[in-house]
Amino acid sequence: MKYTKKAYMLAEDELLSRRNKAESEQRDRFREVSAISPEIVDVDRRIKSINIELLKVITKKSKDIDASEMVMQIKNNNADAHKRKEEILSQIGYPKDYLDTKYNCEKCADRGYAEGEMCSCMKQLLTKYTYDELSDKCDIKLHDFDEFLLDYYPSGSGNDDPRKQMSMILNRCISFANNFSLSSDSLFMLGNTGLGKTFLCSCIAKSVIEKGHRVIFRSVLNVFEDALSEHYGKKDGNTLGDIHDADLVILDDLGSEFSNQSDPILYQILNDRINLHRPTIITSNLSIPQFDKRYNERIVSRLFGEFELLPFVGNDIRIEKRDKI
Repeated sequence: MKYTKKAYMLAEDELLSRRNKAESEQRDRFREVSAISPEIVDVDRRIKSINIELLKVITKKSKDIDASEMVMQIKNNNADAHKRKEEILSQIGYPKDYLDTKYNCEKCADRGYAEGEMCSCMKQLLTKYTYDELSDKCDIKLHDFDEFLLDYYPSGSGNDDPRKQMSMILNRCISFANNFSLSSDSLFMLGNTGLGKTFLCSCIAKSVIEKGHRVIFRSVLNVFEDALSEHYGKKDGNTLGDIHDADLVILDDLGSEFSNQSDPILYQILNDRINLHRPTIITSNLSIPQFDKRYNERIVSRLFGEFELLPFVGNDIRIEKRDKI
C-alpha cells in the first residue's frame, strides 16, 4: 500500500503519544514503589549505571583490558541488580514486572522501527490513516461486495433475466476491483434509480482504496458546483486538479446537474482522463435517448465510445426493501 505523507505524520504522532503515555505511567509506578521501599531507588540507579558502563565497554576498546571478560562481568552485575529489584517488589506485594515500561508494542517500544525495519504496528497505523484520508475524499459511504444481495432482483428466462444480468455486472465489478491498475478500463453504469449503481461503485471504491490507490468518489452535482465556485473565486480548492491526479475517479449520477453550464467541465474531465489513459467510472439514471438530447455529440461520443457499458436492470431496490418491512 502507498502511504500518504499525512498518514506518516499521524502515525508518528500516535506512536509518540503511546510512548510518552507508557513512560509516564512507568514513572508514576516508580514513585509509588519508591515511597514504600527507598532501596528500589538505589537499585534502579545501579542498573542505569551498569547499562552506561556496558555501553562504554562495547563502544570503546582498551588495550589493557579484556573487553569480553568485562562485558560478561557487567552482564552478571546487571542480572544481580534486576534480581534484587524483583525480590524487593515481591517482598512489598507487587508483580516482578511492575516497574517495566508497558509499551503498546514491545517489539519496537512504540518507536515504529525495530532492528532497522518498519515494525508491524507502524504499518497498521499507516494503513489505517491512509485509508481514512482516502475515504474522507469520497462523498458517499463505502461498502463491501458481500453486502450486495442479488435476491432483490427478479429471476426470469432467456434474455429477460434481471438477476442473471446483475450477477454478471456484480462479477464484472468484483473483477475490476480485484485487478485494478492505472490501465484498467473505464465503466459506464446506466439504469433507472435504485438498481445498485452507487452501491457497487462504493464497493469498488473501498476495495481500490484498500490497495492504496487515490480514489475520488463524488456526485457529479457536487463536483460541478465546486469546480464552478473555484473558477469564479467563490471557493478555494482544486477539484479538477484532484480529479486529474487520482488513480480512479468515480462520478455518480450524471444528469443530475441543473444546466448545460457544466458541460465544458464534463468534457474537460472526460477528455483529460481518456488522454491520460486513467480509469473512470460514471453512473447515470438517464436512458440512451435522453443522453442524445441532453449532451452534445463530443460528450456522448466519449461516454459511449471509450467506456464499457454496464446496463443495470430490475426493480427499485429501495421499494423492494420497503415492501418487505
